[in-house]
Amino acid sequence: MFFSLNKKFLYTVAIFFLFTAILFVYTFYISYGNKIQEEQKSTILRNQQYLELLYENITLRKELEALIHNNPDLPLSSPLQKYFQDDEHIQDKQDELSIEQKRAAEIVKNYDERYEAIRQGIKIVFSSAFLIILSMLLIWYLMKKWVLTPINNLSAVSKLVSAGNFSSRVETEKDTVFPDELDELTFTFNRMLDNIENNIKEIKNQETFLQSIIDSIPDGIRVIDSNADIIIANKEYYRQCGSSDCINKKCYYSSQNRNTPCPHSMFTCPLHEIKANHAKNVKVIQQFAHLPNRHLAINAAPLFMENEKGKELYIVESIRDLSEDIRFSHQQKLSSLGFLATSVAHEMKNHLGSIRMIIEGLLSKYYRNENAPEEEKKYLELINSQLSECINVPERLLKLGQYSSEEQMNVNCGDCIKDVLSLLDYEAKHGGIEILLELPPEDIFIRGSEGDFKMALINLTQNAFKAMPDGGKLRLSLKAEPSGKATIEIADNGIGIPKANLNRIFEPFFSEGKNSRTKGTGLGLSIVKSIIDKFKGTITVSSHEHQGTCFTLKFPISKK
Repeated sequence: MFFSLNKKFLYTVAIFFLFTAILFVYTFYISYGNKIQEEQKSTILRNQQYLELLYENITLRKELEALIHNNPDLPLSSPLQKYFQDDEHIQDKQDELSIEQKRAAEIVKNYDERYEAIRQGIKIVFSSAFLIILSMLLIWYLMKKWVLTPINNLSAVSKLVSAGNFSSRVETEKDTVFPDELDELTFTFNRMLDNIENNIKEIKNQETFLQSIIDSIPDGIRVIDSNADIIIANKEYYRQCGSSDCINKKCYYSSQNRNTPCPHSMFTCPLHEIKANHAKNVKVIQQFAHLPNRHLAINAAPLFMENEKGKELYIVESIRDLSEDIRFSHQQKLSSLGFLATSVAHEMKNHLGSIRMIIEGLLSKYYRNENAPEEEKKYLELINSQLSECINVPERLLKLGQYSSEEQMNVNCGDCIKDVLSLLDYEAKHGGIEILLELPPEDIFIRGSEGDFKMALINLTQNAFKAMPDGGKLRLSLKAEPSGKATIEIADNGIGIPKANLNRIFEPFFSEGKNSRTKGTGLGLSIVKSIIDKFKGTITVSSHEHQGTCFTLKFPISKK
């Protein structure tokens, strides 16, 4: 229970004075007063006895005198006769009796005066006590003004500061004539609060600046402690986890919407790897509950901070949405291919166009000369046909190298498959791969970007080539399903994909290649899946080791 100094001082003074006064009165009155009272009783008792003896003596003398007077013949001894004949003796006894009576009265009066002195002493004690109380009240007032009030002001401001109000200050007199230690303490206290408030403002500004810096980073950033509590995060991480309120919450709740830590068999936990295995840098790919269709690359590193408990471990995680990398890689690949195709196509087209003009001129001469041999005409027409095909090849490259816009168009699946196979025909023949093409008699159209569709087919076809390093057969089929879906199957009889890896082949940066020829960046199938998702289609895969792999693509059919 709180008890102010003011009350403590007043109660202490009152109790001390009361105890001192009682002790003084008790000691003075009981000790000295009892002694006087006993002495008075003893003196009075002795005087009374003496007076009673004198009184009896005089009474007996008078009775004896009366008896002798009434009986003159009564014989008396000589001393007794002499005693009765001495009249002065009787008078002395009477005088002595009067003196003793007066003395007894004076003793009583003396004792009354002494009791009156005691009462006067008590009055003096109480008067002194009153003066002492006034002095104490004056001292209390001065102490309250000089000590208690400044301390109360300091205490009140301290309570406000402890509640977070750092703008509070202790009021002081501006023109203090005689400043004392408490004035100096108050001034120092206010200056300390000024420094604290400035430091807090600076810390908040630095926190705001730091938060602005990490918010400007395009990757998700979060810092967690050794208990998996999130200490700080940026806006991109809020977007990735789908919540703007994740501070001081568990990382597994924020990212995976779990109430318990992630099982190690399901996720590679950077916190566990750093704490248990003392890893210096952990790189993993996960999918957050808020973005189940996006792969996020997490790069985690330990951070040790010194505090009063020693070194405390924190984990700094950088979380990148690989969908952006996939899109950028896809655009970069298209850009590079487009740049190369544009350069090659223009060169080939110029030269082949000149040759074609020459051949056409020769043909026009032969056609004007009716006697020209038919055999030579046939060969010239064949050369012209082949040159037309050569010109079509760079035309296809030019279309493939065009910038992929968001504009939707009808794409002829059969024509795109033919164009892709014509571009990869040399690579297939060079690798000893036989291509089997199965197309329906009618055209099938889907809605999307022709360049993106061809790029997806090129990636899947090249992956099939890599799966058949010693040659083999590649089957491409296109058909229309009754459900309104266009189905494309790309099947090879290559090395196949292990069953354990089938669920990971569409993850970014995952590659099954074992050598420099077959191992890629791990982005090809991720690019394919992003393109197919853009077409609102689906892709599935079935594979058996040493038997082959089949990719099945399904797209909504669009009317021509």
